[in-house]
Amino acid sequence: MASLNYSHAQYPVFLKAFHQFGRLSAKVDTVIDFPDASRIHAVVEWHDAWYLRDLSKNGVRVNGHLISPHQPYLLQVQDQICFSGYQDAPFVVADLEPPRDLLVPETDNADPDIKPIYLERYHFLPSENSPEIVLFYNMTVQEWQCEHVENGETYPLRDGEMLQFSHHAWRLIKGVDTGIEETVQFNTQTNDELCYIFNISQDEELTELIIRDHNHQIDCEVRSHHYLTALLARYKAEDLKQHVPESEQGWRSVMQLMKDMGLSETHLNIQIHRARKQIQDVLLSEGLMVPDFIERKRGRVRLAVRDYQVIKGSRLEVDSRHLS
Repeated sequence: MASLNYSHAQYPVFLKAFHQFGRLSAKVDTVIDFPDASRIHAVVEWHDAWYLRDLSKNGVRVNGHLISPHQPYLLQVQDQICFSGYQDAPFVVADLEPPRDLLVPETDNADPDIKPIYLERYHFLPSENSPEIVLFYNMTVQEWQCEHVENGETYPLRDGEMLQFSHHAWRLIKGVDTGIEETVQFNTQTNDELCYIFNISQDEELTELIIRDHNHQIDCEVRSHHYLTALLARYKAEDLKQHVPESEQGWRSVMQLMKDMGLSETHLNIQIHRARKQIQDVLLSEGLMVPDFIERKRGRVRLAVRDYQVIKGSRLEVDSRHLS
């Protein structure tokens, strides 16, 4: 992610796709608090490269020279930017990578061991083995969401929002503009063409998941969280047999799942997110649209996919395509 180094700042200035500099703290991304600075003094923008534009009354200097007002100036690594004649140190271009979303630690004392976290689509924080929160990008509504694994509470995240985990505070920087298209190129294949096949061992100790379409299959291997999703498939099949309307099929309370799985709520929430993450990862790697694999609503959970099979040992137990 592109960044500017400034000697008076603890961390680099990480650039958003449209990043404003100026005195108007309520509007700009980086405050330039000097007497000759304009309310909105300059902007740095991403258009397949990084460009600086001077919007001020008093000018912007790059490497000691005034740039043309309102004209895009192509930035280079090591360029030195001065927004004010009162600046005793320039902003130095350190990196010109494309914009990304990230978490920046908020701490009064510089700690070299605490680094910014560049965000992918799914994060167990502070670690996958001992998560306190799960941060994930909801592609349906195109927003970052955070879930506390202890109680399953989920809420959307705004730019600049603060998170707490691992005894530290972190601030979300949404560097990628929501108007920028996804870089992953998806097939036109719909979710309805995928069938999720759960192979459960006779003693129900091991569960394997295979995702199949008309052309090929994806082996998701044996994972402990596949038993949870196979159980959700069984619930949904029970409701399908009883002709429950599709919108109500498969919903079960978290309390029932905890009882049936013999898990605490925290462990159950972790299993749900591990299942979601794996399915998202494997389908994205194939260029397929990511479905809402597991849905949650007001303390209830269900498997969201339409076509699924449950095979125990060598016996086909459930085939939703025939039930429907």
